[in-house]
Amino acid sequence: MLAVIFTIIFAIAVAFFATLNTEPVIINIPSYSMLIPLYLVVLLSLLLGFIFAWLLHLMNAFTALFALRGKDNAIKKEKKTNVELTNKVRDLEIEKTRLETEKKLESN
Repeated sequence: MLAVIFTIIFAIAVAFFATLNTEPVIINIPSYSMLIPLYLVVLLSLLLGFIFAWLLHLMNAFTALFALRGKDNAIKKEKKTNVELTNKVRDLEIEKTRLETEKKLESN
């Protein structure tokens, strides 16, 4: 709901800005020039800035996603190693108990 309120406030501010800045501005592009209202120049610049920021955010998000995926694979590998070592400790404890039992039987 808060986002809707901010969007409406922003839209009102943009509309107010547009009504105050209707003077034409000449935009020169190599071998071409055009007359555009000042508010369109500002709003298009703002839109291009938002698009560029969004693309940078997407690149950062994908980088983080790949980093997390690599960490997940490392965690799975370490869990597997942990299970293997736990099984080895259990086997060694069984072997120790067996050897202690044999030693007691031999001494009796």
